[in-house]
Amino acid sequence: MLPKLSILIIEDAPDLLEQIHTSITDSIDHFDRSDIDLTVLQASNVSEALQLVNTDGDIQAVIFSWDTTVNWEEITPDQQGKIANNSAVIDAIKAIRIELPVYVLGDAIKGLEIIDQTSGVEAFFYRNDIITDPESILGYIINDFDDRSETPFWTAYKDYAVEANDSWHTPGHSGGASFRHSPFISDFYRFFGRNVFVSDLSVSVDSLGSLSDSTHAIGKSQENVANTFHVRHSYFVTNGSSTSNKIILQTLLREGDEVIVDRNCHKSVHYGIVQARAMPLYLDSKLNAEYGIFAPPSLAQIKSMLEQHSNAKLIVLTGCTYDGILTDIKQVVDMAHARGVKVFIDEAWFAYSLFHPDFRHYSAIAAGADYVTHSAHKVVSAFSQASYIHVNDPDFDKDFFKEVYSIHTSTSPKYQIIASLDVCRKQLEMEGFKILNELLDNVNQLKQQVSQFKRIRILNPADFKKMFTHFETDNLGHDPLKILLDISALDYSNQEIHRFLMNEVGLEIEKFTHSTILVLLTLGGMRSKIVRLYNALKKLDSGSVSLNKSKRKSVLPAAIPPINLVTLPSDAFFSQRESIAWQDSVGRIAAGLVTPYPPGIPLLVPGQLIEQDHIDYIKALSSQKLTIQGLYDGELYVQKDNGKDTR
Repeated sequence: MLPKLSILIIEDAPDLLEQIHTSITDSIDHFDRSDIDLTVLQASNVSEALQLVNTDGDIQAVIFSWDTTVNWEEITPDQQGKIANNSAVIDAIKAIRIELPVYVLGDAIKGLEIIDQTSGVEAFFYRNDIITDPESILGYIINDFDDRSETPFWTAYKDYAVEANDSWHTPGHSGGASFRHSPFISDFYRFFGRNVFVSDLSVSVDSLGSLSDSTHAIGKSQENVANTFHVRHSYFVTNGSSTSNKIILQTLLREGDEVIVDRNCHKSVHYGIVQARAMPLYLDSKLNAEYGIFAPPSLAQIKSMLEQHSNAKLIVLTGCTYDGILTDIKQVVDMAHARGVKVFIDEAWFAYSLFHPDFRHYSAIAAGADYVTHSAHKVVSAFSQASYIHVNDPDFDKDFFKEVYSIHTSTSPKYQIIASLDVCRKQLEMEGFKILNELLDNVNQLKQQVSQFKRIRILNPADFKKMFTHFETDNLGHDPLKILLDISALDYSNQEIHRFLMNEVGLEIEKFTHSTILVLLTLGGMRSKIVRLYNALKKLDSGSVSLNKSKRKSVLPAAIPPINLVTLPSDAFFSQRESIAWQDSVGRIAAGLVTPYPPGIPLLVPGQLIEQDHIDYIKALSSQKLTIQGLYDGELYVQKDNGKDTR
């Protein structure tokens, strides 16, 4: 299976189109590229070309003849008449696939004028040259293809590992020798295989570069990521986006700084604020108790918070919730930037957002966010703990960032994780659109089939509009690759359904509430997996399963009590503290985070005054089989003697 390089030619003059096609096709053999499958496609008009770009993910280059006559209706049905500036064609191509290079053919005399009229052009070529010297443009295209396919770290890393050099440095197992020669732990070596151990290298290998200093192969790889994601800087993190979030927060915030934050942000955001000794201003998460899911804060509350707190330095939001509900980040960015407030978006579950037009409107990077984190291991192709930090802030303090980065980054990072981040970028660049297209098609087919069920259904935007009053007014969206199944009509308990799916299709459920099951489709979501899921759901829906029936359905409390901070979270967190029974904690100041799952929204945060409403909320959950993080054997941590100094 070879990588495919399809070149699309757009030219409305039939004879010229055929000449260009023949010239380039005849030149392919001159390049001796047996490592790629190189083909040439034709489009006699822009409408046909856009259809091909939208459906054929193997197209890796577009050659556009600038003198092609183009009418607006070929691009958008809302306008008519001839297009005066053909730069609109390039914009239309980029709107589908932002990463696709476009090469323009035109009159050499008008070349400079053409470049001035448009952006997004990879290169300009004189039209006559493409016929007389087709190898010039084909060589250019192949070279760009190779550059886009480059994996600086993975290539150098692999080459070094296979050299089988003697190891006189860390790690101490010396390429697996201490495992391989042991009668007690050799099974560990045999299970993982030789390559895992010979590629477990030390930072002593200077040629591969330093993660903390962004040098050599690592630095080049990070530059490639920044180019692919269209940002100023990108950085690799090898211990998850939990650490990425903390790095950004500690870079941007100082003691006492006000930061507007979604209450339901990942706990790493709450801990990062504690570490930065900042003061959070919490936005309300919108909870739907019937389904046990939440939506992002309303734009109205965000606007009000920005207006009330003119000293706020930063706003932190989750771009895509666990259940796939999407914030219109562009509106947030516009409001925040108008007041000089930076925007940081945790986009852990939406790392592919830039690479398909169905998602791009909700992409934090496309919206102009200053800082974005991606958990590359969650939904795209990287090892666990692999994360990207993307920076677009024109005021970025790189030197201070690197110091904070060094605080959190190991001096002995796992090179396999770094390599996976390198190849992950390559896949998104070269075939991200194609894979996402296939996944979306598979989801649509699954939805059509499931729509025939009597009890199980897939929740959709129409359902979310009913759940959340601001869904439509705030232009919220939903990622269809987060398949949220409504199972409330089934006569089985969640535990029984969970057990059946695990036994039937080996499906480990990503998340479930009392009435929903969340199934994630990622870049590894093969069609056969979807078919197996459908088969299991069909059996559940029809009732043809041997499961214990249960009519009892737990329901979450209708609302979560508000947060009332009486001190900096850091003061409470780092103070002397004691653990007491949660039932006896009214009037005390929380010294730790307490979060029930589901819904996963923090009930208590450090520095918060504990009130009777919080106790009542925990009581309402106590009869349900829920996890409550922050409770330890029925006790929670509070400031000792209400925070008074007892030393």
